[in-house]
Amino acid sequence: MLRRLGVAAVADPAFLDAPVIAGRYGVAADTVQIFRIPEPRVVRISFPRPVVQGSLRDRDMHAGQHQVPLALLPLPVPSTVEPLVP
Repeated sequence: MLRRLGVAAVADPAFLDAPVIAGRYGVAADTVQIFRIPEPRVVRISFPRPVVQGSLRDRDMHAGQHQVPLALLPLPVPSTVEPLVP
């Protein structure tokens, strides 16, 4: 289960914004859309694919590896840790 504090940190616009996404994925910041949805605690990020899905140059047809650049971001260290959310 996710911790509320961790979700809040990742959803914080001071941590994750269009320029950060643009730098990680090599896209223009003005093409990045970020949707922060409080319940069910989701951050959805959208930007145009650099190549057409299914084309010869598409190396990740189903975007299964698109989370890797985000997973490599160093997370902010919380000052307190809340209990797990049920």
